[in-house]
Amino acid sequence: MPVRRKNILLVGATGTLGHYITELLREDLPAAKIISASRSADTRGELEHRPIDLLDPATFSSALQDVDVLIHAAGPFNHDPTEIVTQCLACGIHYIDIAEDRLFIEKVHQAAGLVSNASACAVTGCSTMPAMVSLFSQKFIGLDGLNAINIYLSLGAANPVSYGLMNGLLHPLGKPLMNEEKCFRKLFCRRHRDGIKKQYGNYIAPFSEGISIGGKKVPLSFHVGFDLPYINTGLRFGSYLVPHLSHQGLNRLTRLLLLPAGVVRRLGGTEGRLVIEARNDQGAVLDEIEIIAKQDGLKLPSAPAVWATKALLSMPAKTFPAGVIDLPAIISIADAVAWIRSHSYEVHIVERYTHHG
Repeated sequence: MPVRRKNILLVGATGTLGHYITELLREDLPAAKIISASRSADTRGELEHRPIDLLDPATFSSALQDVDVLIHAAGPFNHDPTEIVTQCLACGIHYIDIAEDRLFIEKVHQAAGLVSNASACAVTGCSTMPAMVSLFSQKFIGLDGLNAINIYLSLGAANPVSYGLMNGLLHPLGKPLMNEEKCFRKLFCRRHRDGIKKQYGNYIAPFSEGISIGGKKVPLSFHVGFDLPYINTGLRFGSYLVPHLSHQGLNRLTRLLLLPAGVVRRLGGTEGRLVIEARNDQGAVLDEIEIIAKQDGLKLPSAPAVWATKALLSMPAKTFPAGVIDLPAIISIADAVAWIRSHSYEVHIVERYTHHG
């Protein structure tokens, strides 16, 4: 009997990250069928399209027919995912999203817990944060003196921008952080391993109790910055404005900023950097991982969703426990490093201290 072709339903395929996910799925899973899903038709016509409205569960059944994996890449992630998650898991469809919003990720966990007869997995947060950071942080298991994790994400202003990306960036500005500071109220410069200085602001991390490393919760701080300092300054000013805006007001501001963002793109670069530092209680750096994307910096945040999809579709049924599963449980650091380097990106792992265990 011939094996049925695997079907991947990509919600948000026409968006910036959705476009990159489509490209990477075609490279890594050429035998799979990618189906675009959204409220409006895909005018590019590159993929089969199915209508779906994530706010209307009545549209789910027809969209999910014969689907093996649903990838939710339609930001901003400010809606309730309960219905789509529960329907996927109950129907044996793996659910994956690229959310970075802590509340959204928590709702996915809660939704998965509602499905007593789940026969599929849910992998949430499959972007730079939290999935990629969580995966590479496992490198620090057994590191003597590990007390905190510092994360630095540098973005190139020339990368494509969409409504979802812009809205997701603005939404946390001015909100309280775990250390009682406010998101993006402070700017600072960091000198990287190769001597290049980058500017950052403190940002909200999608980990409510710290990052889990070898079963232990480790406190972390998250910092984000662009390669153009005046964008960072603008975000700092925005941290005083955004908390006073209504949901509709933030949406209007997002649309207003999309036009100048298109102009600013011409002045910036495309390089992206992710640094994960392990520090002791004295603040000294123990180990460091740095990933550098000289070009196409936004492809890297798209990669974890593709890694998760490939892992879930490549393994026999019931290999992984049903329900929520974290990326480190289905892909190894070695495989992730190999993938990144095979796509001409750089990975630098600097070990300064002793690992045990």
